[in-house]
Amino acid sequence: MSEATRILREEHDNILRGLEILEACAGKLEDEQPVPPTTLEGLIEFFRLYADRTHHGKEEDLLFPAMIANGFSREVGPVHCMLADHDRNRSLTREMIEAAGKYRAGDKKAGTAFASAAIQYVSVLREHIQKENLVLFVMADNAIPESDQPGLLAKFHDVDNNKIGAAEINRLLALRDSLAEQFVVAAR
Repeated sequence: MSEATRILREEHDNILRGLEILEACAGKLEDEQPVPPTTLEGLIEFFRLYADRTHHGKEEDLLFPAMIANGFSREVGPVHCMLADHDRNRSLTREMIEAAGKYRAGDKKAGTAFASAAIQYVSVLREHIQKENLVLFVMADNAIPESDQPGLLAKFHDVDNNKIGAAEINRLLALRDSLAEQFVVAAR
C-alpha cells in the first residue's frame, strides 16, 4: 500500500463516521422526529468540504490523472465509475441542501425529502468507499510507478497544508465529532 492510498483510506474512515451520523439523522426524520436544522447543515458542510472538496478533490485532481497517465481510461472502466459515483453524490448533496433549507423554513415534509436523499447518499458512498478500498486503490498502487509515489504524496500534502489547510481539515473533523455528540445527546 502506498502512502497516498493509505491517506485516502484514512479519509474514508473519517467519512464513514460521518455517514453513521447522517444515517441516524435520516432515520429520525423518516420517523418524523425532529432534528435540529443546524445538525443537517453541519452534516452537509462536512460532506461538501471534507468528503467532496478535500477527499474527492485529491482523487479527481491527483490520483485519477496519475492512473490515467499509467494506462487507465477516463471514459470507461474504474476511474470512470468512480467519477460517476462522485457526480451522483453531488446531485444527492444538492437535494439534501434544498430539503434542509425548506426544513429550516418550517416545512416538516422536507425532512422526509432530506432523509430520502441522505439514505441514497449513504448507500452510494459506502459502496463507493468499498470499491475504492478493495479494488481501485490496489490498482492505483500497482499502476503508478514507485518513482512517482513521492511526488503524488507531496501533492496530497500540499492539498492538506495549502489548498484546504490543516486548520480547516481539523475544523471539519471537529464539526463531525461535535455533531455526533449532539446527536447522541439529542437521541437520549
